Amino acid sequence: MILEAQISGHNNDIIMKATAEMFKDKTLEVLGLKTAKIKDIVPTVLPVVEAQEKRMDFVFLLEDETLLHLEFQTTVPEGLLRRVAFYGSRIVAKHDREVNTAIIYSGRIESAPDLLRRGSLSYQVANVYMKGMDGDKEYQRIKSKLERGEALEEADLLKLIFLPLMKSKQSEAEMTLQAAELAKAANSPYVSFVIGALIAITDKFLPEEYKKRLLEVLRMTQIEQWLREEGREEGREEGREEGREEGREEGREEGREEGKLETARNALKKGLSLADVAEITGLSLETVRKLKTNLLI
Repeated sequence: MILEAQISGHNNDIIMKATAEMFKDKTLEVLGLKTAKIKDIVPTVLPVVEAQEKRMDFVFLLEDETLLHLEFQTTVPEGLLRRVAFYGSRIVAKHDREVNTAIIYSGRIESAPDLLRRGSLSYQVANVYMKGMDGDKEYQRIKSKLERGEALEEADLLKLIFLPLMKSKQSEAEMTLQAAELAKAANSPYVSFVIGALIAITDKFLPEEYKKRLLEVLRMTQIEQWLREEGREEGREEGREEGREEGREEGREEGREEGKLETARNALKKGLSLADVAEITGLSLETVRKLKTNLLI
């Protein structure tokens, strides 16, 4: 499996584990979202959702035992709240917990609806707008800090992850690359987890050409090594499965061949001619002749 494909998968174990490690025991107050601390990330395997080729962003289990469903948006598509409400109902059905949804909008979005009402159904979300956070200023601040040899604090690392969504003169894609460069340069044990979370958050809107450029930034990092190791393991498993399938096919073919031989032996015992037996079974005349010789021995 090529590395591009590995990065783009939302349910990729490596990326999700890195994201979980990065956000564990933290809150998102840096974004203005006040919640209990994040305890863990919850798998978002919802068959109904996957069958429709839709996907969620993140579902976090909080210390107060509620679930926080995070969506990241660079646009306000029609029907967004219907989709989010559908996700929310599926999460409740699967986990039977209180669920709260927050939609993080990039700096280009000024406003968006936060309430869906359809008869008896109401679904309220918390909208978080990154327009109030200056991405260019944050980028320069973090860059200067690294150039001075200073260690990045927890708040710096979180802001680095969300840098592509902040208001900027650059596009979200360009800011993703710049954030990845800063993360790679940071002298922190959390570097790989920052990059993993950055990939997970931006995958939804990052164009394919930028994903390839992001790969270049990831060269020689732990996250690339993890991705490659996972890719090799998936490749080995695919190879083993192909081998098993080939073995099954070979077995079926051998069974069919043995069946033909047994039919030919019975026909020869009944006195049919060599030509007739060859025509009936599809075996070559030479093979039938050898079978008859063996019967006579």
